[in-house]
Amino acid sequence: MGSPVSPIVANLNMEEVEKRALLSYPGTPPSHWFRYVDDTWVKIKSQDIPQITDHINAVDRHIKFTREDMKSGRLAFLDCEISISNGGHLKADVYCKPTHMDQYLRFDSHHPLEHKLGFIRTLQHRANTIPTDTAAREAEEQHFKKALSKCGYPTWTFVKAGKAPKESSSRSRREGQLLPKRKPVVIPYVSGVSEQLRRIFSKHRVSVAFKPQNTLRQKLVHPKDRVPRHKQSNIVYAVKCQEDCQDLYIRETKQPLAKRMAQHRRVTSSGQDSAVYLHLQASGHSFNDEDVHILDREERWFDFIYVKRERASLNRGGGLRVHLSPSYNAVIAAIPQLSVNGTHGH
Repeated sequence: MGSPVSPIVANLNMEEVEKRALLSYPGTPPSHWFRYVDDTWVKIKSQDIPQITDHINAVDRHIKFTREDMKSGRLAFLDCEISISNGGHLKADVYCKPTHMDQYLRFDSHHPLEHKLGFIRTLQHRANTIPTDTAAREAEEQHFKKALSKCGYPTWTFVKAGKAPKESSSRSRREGQLLPKRKPVVIPYVSGVSEQLRRIFSKHRVSVAFKPQNTLRQKLVHPKDRVPRHKQSNIVYAVKCQEDCQDLYIRETKQPLAKRMAQHRRVTSSGQDSAVYLHLQASGHSFNDEDVHILDREERWFDFIYVKRERASLNRGGGLRVHLSPSYNAVIAAIPQLSVNGTHGH
Protein backbone atom coordinates (compact mmCIF):
# COMPACT_ATOMS: atom_id res chain seq x y z
CA MET A 1 0.00 0.00 0.00
CA GLY A 2 1.28 3.46 -0.87
CA SER A 3 3.77 2.33 -3.48
CA PRO A 4 3.39 3.84 -6.97
CA VAL A 5 3.63 0.37 -8.47
CA SER A 6 0.74 -1.03 -6.35
CA PRO A 7 -2.11 -0.12 -8.77
CA ILE A 8 -0.19 -1.64 -11.68
CA VAL A 9 0.48 -4.89 -9.87
CA ALA A 10 -3.10 -5.07 -8.59
CA ASN A 11 -4.49 -4.52 -12.09
CA LEU A 12 -2.23 -7.19 -13.60
CA ASN A 13 -3.34 -9.62 -10.92
CA MET A 14 -7.02 -8.83 -11.52
CA GLU A 15 -6.58 -9.35 -15.26
CA GLU A 16 -5.18 -12.80 -14.56
CA VAL A 17 -8.05 -13.64 -12.20
CA GLU A 18 -10.61 -12.47 -14.79
CA LYS A 19 -8.93 -14.47 -17.54
CA ARG A 20 -8.93 -17.67 -15.49
CA ALA A 21 -12.53 -17.14 -14.36
CA LEU A 22 -14.01 -16.43 -17.80
CA LEU A 23 -12.09 -19.15 -19.67
CA SER A 24 -13.04 -21.81 -17.14
CA TYR A 25 -16.68 -20.84 -16.75
CA PRO A 26 -18.80 -23.83 -17.92
CA GLY A 27 -21.97 -21.85 -18.68
CA THR A 28 -22.74 -19.08 -21.15
CA PRO A 29 -20.07 -16.39 -20.65
CA PRO A 30 -21.07 -12.74 -20.09
CA SER A 31 -21.62 -10.73 -23.27
CA HIS A 32 -20.17 -7.59 -21.55
CA TRP A 33 -17.47 -7.39 -18.88
CA PHE A 34 -16.17 -3.91 -18.00
CA ARG A 35 -13.93 -3.27 -15.02
CA TYR A 36 -12.38 -0.10 -13.58
CA VAL A 37 -10.07 -0.84 -10.64
CA ASP A 38 -12.40 -2.84 -8.37
CA ASP A 39 -15.78 -2.06 -9.96
CA THR A 40 -17.03 -4.47 -12.62
CA TRP A 41 -20.11 -4.11 -14.82
CA VAL A 42 -21.34 -7.38 -16.28
CA LYS A 43 -24.13 -8.27 -18.66
CA ILE A 44 -25.23 -11.91 -18.38
CA LYS A 45 -28.39 -13.97 -18.49
CA SER A 46 -30.45 -13.77 -15.30
CA GLN A 47 -30.46 -17.52 -14.69
CA ASP A 48 -26.64 -17.61 -14.77
CA ILE A 49 -26.07 -14.90 -12.13
CA PRO A 50 -25.80 -17.19 -9.03
CA GLN A 51 -23.64 -19.69 -10.90
CA ILE A 52 -21.07 -17.19 -12.20
CA THR A 53 -20.91 -15.46 -8.80
CA ASP A 54 -19.97 -18.72 -7.08
CA HIS A 55 -17.54 -19.55 -9.89
CA ILE A 56 -15.47 -16.33 -9.83
CA ASN A 57 -15.31 -16.42 -6.01
CA ALA A 58 -13.75 -19.90 -6.23
CA VAL A 59 -10.94 -18.86 -8.59
CA ASP A 60 -8.80 -17.13 -5.95
CA ARG A 61 -9.48 -17.61 -2.24
CA HIS A 62 -7.97 -14.18 -1.48
CA ILE A 63 -10.39 -12.27 -3.78
CA LYS A 64 -14.12 -12.25 -3.15
CA PHE A 65 -16.67 -10.44 -5.32
CA THR A 66 -19.85 -8.86 -3.99
CA ARG A 67 -22.81 -8.43 -6.31
CA GLU A 68 -25.41 -5.74 -6.91
CA ASP A 69 -28.24 -6.68 -9.24
CA MET A 70 -30.15 -4.36 -11.56
CA LYS A 71 -33.25 -2.89 -9.93
CA SER A 72 -36.19 -1.54 -11.91
CA GLY A 73 -34.09 -1.86 -15.05
CA ARG A 74 -31.31 0.38 -13.63
CA LEU A 75 -27.77 -0.25 -12.40
CA ALA A 76 -25.14 2.24 -11.20
CA PHE A 77 -21.53 1.98 -12.38
CA LEU A 78 -19.06 4.67 -11.31
CA ASP A 79 -20.64 8.04 -12.29
CA CYS A 80 -23.09 6.40 -14.70
CA GLU A 81 -26.56 5.01 -14.24
CA ILE A 82 -27.24 2.40 -16.91
CA SER A 83 -30.84 1.63 -17.78
CA ILE A 84 -32.59 -0.46 -20.43
CA SER A 85 -34.65 1.69 -22.78
CA ASN A 86 -37.43 0.63 -25.12
CA GLY A 87 -36.15 -1.89 -27.62
CA GLY A 88 -33.55 -3.29 -25.23
CA HIS A 89 -30.96 -0.57 -25.84
CA LEU A 90 -28.71 0.61 -23.00
CA LYS A 91 -29.07 4.21 -21.89
CA ALA A 92 -26.61 6.12 -19.68
CA ASP A 93 -27.34 9.02 -17.33
CA VAL A 94 -25.29 10.81 -14.66
CA TYR A 95 -25.45 8.94 -11.34
CA CYS A 96 -25.21 10.55 -7.91
CA LYS A 97 -25.46 8.69 -4.62
CA PRO A 98 -28.64 9.21 -2.55
CA THR A 99 -26.55 11.06 0.05
CA HIS A 100 -25.31 13.62 -2.50
CA MET A 101 -26.52 17.09 -1.51
CA ASP A 102 -25.23 19.20 -4.43
CA GLN A 103 -22.75 20.90 -2.10
CA TYR A 104 -19.73 22.18 -4.04
CA LEU A 105 -16.94 24.68 -3.38
CA ARG A 106 -18.64 27.97 -2.56
CA PHE A 107 -17.81 30.91 -4.77
CA ASP A 108 -17.03 33.17 -1.79
CA SER A 109 -14.45 30.72 -0.38
CA HIS A 110 -10.79 31.72 -0.29
CA HIS A 111 -9.69 29.79 -3.39
CA PRO A 112 -8.30 31.02 -6.70
CA LEU A 113 -10.83 31.68 -9.45
CA GLU A 114 -9.42 28.97 -11.72
CA HIS A 115 -10.26 26.33 -9.10
CA LYS A 116 -13.88 27.46 -9.11
CA LEU A 117 -14.03 27.59 -12.90
CA GLY A 118 -12.56 24.10 -12.86
CA PHE A 119 -15.62 22.85 -11.00
CA ILE A 120 -17.85 24.24 -13.73
CA ARG A 121 -15.75 22.69 -16.52
CA THR A 122 -15.68 19.32 -14.76
CA LEU A 123 -19.45 19.21 -14.30
CA GLN A 124 -19.98 20.49 -17.84
CA HIS A 125 -17.70 17.76 -19.21
CA ARG A 126 -19.62 15.13 -17.25
CA ALA A 127 -22.94 16.45 -18.57
CA ASN A 128 -21.62 16.40 -22.16
CA THR A 129 -20.05 12.93 -22.13
CA ILE A 130 -22.11 10.62 -19.89
CA PRO A 131 -25.77 11.01 -20.93
CA THR A 132 -26.57 9.22 -24.18
CA ASP A 133 -29.41 11.44 -25.35
CA THR A 134 -29.77 15.18 -25.88
CA ALA A 135 -32.62 15.68 -23.40
CA ALA A 136 -30.65 14.06 -20.58
CA ARG A 137 -27.58 16.18 -21.35
CA GLU A 138 -29.61 19.39 -21.23
CA ALA A 139 -31.32 18.33 -17.99
CA GLU A 140 -27.97 17.55 -16.34
CA GLU A 141 -26.51 20.89 -17.44
CA GLN A 142 -29.47 22.78 -15.98
CA HIS A 143 -29.19 20.74 -12.78
CA PHE A 144 -25.52 21.52 -12.06
CA LYS A 145 -25.95 25.20 -12.99
CA LYS A 146 -28.81 25.50 -10.51
CA ALA A 147 -26.74 23.73 -7.83
CA LEU A 148 -23.72 26.00 -8.38
CA SER A 149 -25.93 29.09 -8.39
CA LYS A 150 -27.05 28.13 -4.89
CA CYS A 151 -23.36 27.99 -3.97
CA GLY A 152 -22.98 31.62 -5.04
CA TYR A 153 -21.66 31.25 -8.60
CA PRO A 154 -22.71 34.26 -10.73
CA THR A 155 -23.82 33.89 -14.34
CA TRP A 156 -20.56 35.28 -15.78
CA THR A 157 -18.58 32.35 -14.34
CA PHE A 158 -20.45 29.89 -16.58
CA VAL A 159 -19.69 32.08 -19.61
CA LYS A 160 -16.02 32.40 -18.66
CA ALA A 161 -15.66 28.66 -18.01
CA GLY A 162 -17.09 27.91 -21.45
CA LYS A 163 -14.47 29.97 -23.28
CA ALA A 164 -11.44 28.29 -24.83
CA PRO A 165 -8.14 28.76 -22.91
CA LYS A 166 -5.91 31.55 -24.10
CA GLU A 167 -2.89 30.81 -26.24
CA SER A 168 0.65 31.25 -24.97
CA SER A 169 1.71 34.86 -24.46
CA SER A 170 3.75 36.50 -27.20
CA ARG A 171 6.37 37.30 -24.55
CA SER A 172 7.33 33.63 -24.59
CA ARG A 173 8.02 33.81 -28.32
CA ARG A 174 11.19 34.94 -30.03
CA GLU A 175 11.68 34.96 -33.77
CA GLY A 176 8.51 32.94 -34.25
CA GLN A 177 9.62 30.10 -31.95
CA LEU A 178 8.12 29.17 -28.61
CA LEU A 179 10.72 29.45 -25.86
CA PRO A 180 10.89 26.56 -23.36
CA LYS A 181 9.14 27.19 -20.08
CA ARG A 182 11.07 27.07 -16.86
CA LYS A 183 10.31 24.81 -13.93
CA PRO A 184 6.88 25.69 -12.45
CA VAL A 185 6.47 26.83 -8.87
CA VAL A 186 3.69 26.27 -6.33
CA ILE A 187 2.88 29.11 -3.93
CA PRO A 188 0.29 29.50 -1.14
CA TYR A 189 -2.82 31.29 -2.30
CA VAL A 190 -3.48 34.73 -0.81
CA SER A 191 -6.20 36.65 -2.63
CA GLY A 192 -4.89 39.71 -4.43
CA VAL A 193 -1.24 38.89 -3.70
CA SER A 194 -0.73 35.54 -5.41
CA GLU A 195 -2.21 36.82 -8.66
CA GLN A 196 0.31 39.69 -8.74
CA LEU A 197 3.17 37.28 -8.07
CA ARG A 198 2.00 35.10 -10.94
CA ARG A 199 2.05 38.03 -13.34
CA ILE A 200 5.62 38.79 -12.30
CA PHE A 201 6.68 35.17 -12.73
CA SER A 202 5.00 34.94 -16.12
CA LYS A 203 7.26 37.70 -17.44
CA HIS A 204 10.13 35.30 -16.83
CA ARG A 205 8.33 32.32 -18.39
CA VAL A 206 7.71 30.64 -15.03
CA SER A 207 4.28 29.09 -14.60
CA VAL A 208 2.68 29.35 -11.17
CA ALA A 209 0.17 27.07 -9.46
CA PHE A 210 -1.76 28.05 -6.35
CA LYS A 211 -2.15 25.86 -3.27
CA PRO A 212 -4.90 26.81 -0.79
CA GLN A 213 -3.76 27.05 2.83
CA ASN A 214 -5.60 26.56 6.13
CA THR A 215 -8.41 24.45 4.68
CA LEU A 216 -11.08 22.85 6.83
CA ARG A 217 -9.66 19.46 5.91
CA GLN A 218 -6.26 20.41 7.31
CA LYS A 219 -7.81 21.78 10.50
CA LEU A 220 -10.46 19.15 11.21
CA VAL A 221 -9.40 15.89 9.56
CA HIS A 222 -6.61 14.01 11.33
CA PRO A 223 -6.67 10.37 10.16
CA LYS A 224 -3.44 9.57 12.01
CA ASP A 225 -2.65 9.94 15.69
CA ARG A 226 -0.25 12.71 16.61
CA VAL A 227 3.36 11.60 16.91
CA PRO A 228 4.41 11.63 20.60
CA ARG A 229 6.76 14.47 21.42
CA HIS A 230 9.76 12.25 22.20
CA LYS A 231 9.41 10.50 18.82
CA GLN A 232 9.17 13.62 16.65
CA SER A 233 11.95 14.06 14.09
CA ASN A 234 13.03 16.62 11.48
CA ILE A 235 12.76 19.36 14.10
CA VAL A 236 14.68 22.44 15.20
CA TYR A 237 15.16 22.24 18.99
CA ALA A 238 16.60 24.42 21.76
CA VAL A 239 18.30 23.08 24.91
CA LYS A 240 18.48 25.16 28.12
CA CYS A 241 19.64 23.96 31.50
CA GLN A 242 17.31 23.54 34.48
CA GLU A 243 19.57 25.83 36.46
CA ASP A 244 19.69 29.61 36.08
CA CYS A 245 21.96 29.41 33.07
CA GLN A 246 22.04 31.81 30.14
CA ASP A 247 23.76 29.39 27.77
CA LEU A 248 21.63 28.04 24.92
CA TYR A 249 22.08 25.36 22.28
CA ILE A 250 20.04 25.22 19.07
CA ARG A 251 20.30 22.59 16.39
CA GLU A 252 18.19 20.50 14.02
CA THR A 253 17.92 16.73 14.05
CA LYS A 254 16.46 14.15 11.71
CA GLN A 255 16.44 11.61 14.54
CA PRO A 256 13.68 11.21 17.14
CA LEU A 257 14.01 13.84 19.86
CA ALA A 258 14.57 11.35 22.72
CA LYS A 259 17.41 9.61 20.86
CA ARG A 260 19.11 12.91 20.08
CA MET A 261 18.88 14.07 23.70
CA ALA A 262 20.45 10.79 24.86
CA GLN A 263 23.39 11.52 22.55
CA HIS A 264 23.84 14.94 24.17
CA ARG A 265 24.23 13.29 27.58
CA ARG A 266 27.04 10.84 26.79
CA VAL A 267 30.53 10.71 25.36
CA THR A 268 30.67 10.40 21.59
CA SER A 269 32.21 7.10 20.52
CA SER A 270 33.71 8.69 17.43
CA GLY A 271 34.46 12.30 16.60
CA GLN A 272 33.97 15.37 18.74
CA ASP A 273 31.82 15.31 21.88
CA SER A 274 28.58 17.27 21.87
CA ALA A 275 28.86 20.88 23.01
CA VAL A 276 25.90 20.23 25.34
CA TYR A 277 27.70 17.24 26.92
CA LEU A 278 30.85 19.29 27.50
CA HIS A 279 28.81 22.09 29.08
CA LEU A 280 27.00 19.68 31.41
CA GLN A 281 30.26 18.08 32.49
CA ALA A 282 31.98 21.40 33.10
CA SER A 283 29.11 23.14 34.93
CA GLY A 284 27.35 20.24 36.63
CA HIS A 285 24.09 21.40 35.11
CA SER A 286 21.32 19.17 33.72
CA PHE A 287 18.21 19.39 31.57
CA ASN A 288 14.97 17.45 31.15
CA ASP A 289 13.71 16.22 27.79
CA GLU A 290 10.33 17.77 28.63
CA ASP A 291 11.99 21.20 28.81
CA VAL A 292 13.63 20.93 25.38
CA HIS A 293 11.70 23.36 23.21
CA ILE A 294 10.72 22.45 19.64
CA LEU A 295 11.14 25.65 17.64
CA ASP A 296 10.11 24.40 14.24
CA ARG A 297 9.60 21.36 12.04
CA GLU A 298 11.85 21.47 9.03
CA GLU A 299 13.70 18.96 6.85
CA ARG A 300 16.02 21.38 5.06
CA TRP A 301 18.40 22.48 7.81
CA PHE A 302 17.12 25.98 8.50
CA ASP A 303 18.19 25.87 12.16
CA PHE A 304 20.84 28.53 11.48
CA ILE A 305 18.03 31.10 11.24
CA TYR A 306 17.10 30.42 14.87
CA VAL A 307 20.76 30.24 15.90
CA LYS A 308 21.34 33.73 14.55
CA ARG A 309 18.13 35.03 16.13
CA GLU A 310 18.86 33.59 19.60
CA ARG A 311 22.67 33.98 19.49
CA ALA A 312 23.05 30.44 20.83
CA SER A 313 26.18 30.53 22.99
CA LEU A 314 26.87 26.78 23.07
CA ASN A 315 26.89 26.30 19.31
CA ARG A 316 30.46 25.99 18.08
CA GLY A 317 31.61 28.80 15.80
CA GLY A 318 28.40 30.67 16.43
CA GLY A 319 26.41 27.81 14.93
CA LEU A 320 26.12 29.38 11.48
CA ARG A 321 26.96 26.62 9.03
CA VAL A 322 26.19 28.84 6.04
CA HIS A 323 26.60 32.54 5.34
CA LEU A 324 23.24 34.20 5.81
CA SER A 325 22.47 37.19 3.61
CA PRO A 326 21.47 40.43 5.39
CA SER A 327 18.22 40.26 3.41
CA TYR A 328 17.03 37.71 5.99
CA ASN A 329 17.39 40.19 8.86
CA ALA A 330 13.82 41.50 8.62
CA VAL A 331 12.41 37.96 8.63
CA ILE A 332 14.59 36.87 11.54
CA ALA A 333 13.65 39.93 13.55
CA ALA A 334 9.96 38.95 13.25
CA ILE A 335 10.55 35.55 14.89
CA PRO A 336 9.55 35.66 18.60
CA GLN A 337 12.51 35.07 20.93
CA LEU A 338 12.79 32.41 23.59
CA SER A 339 12.02 33.64 27.06
CA VAL A 340 14.18 32.85 30.08
CA ASN A 341 12.19 29.76 31.06
CA GLY A 342 12.58 28.23 27.60
CA THR A 343 9.14 28.90 26.17
CA HIS A 344 8.75 30.45 22.76
CA GLY A 345 6.98 33.74 22.18
CA HIS A 346 4.23 32.25 20.03
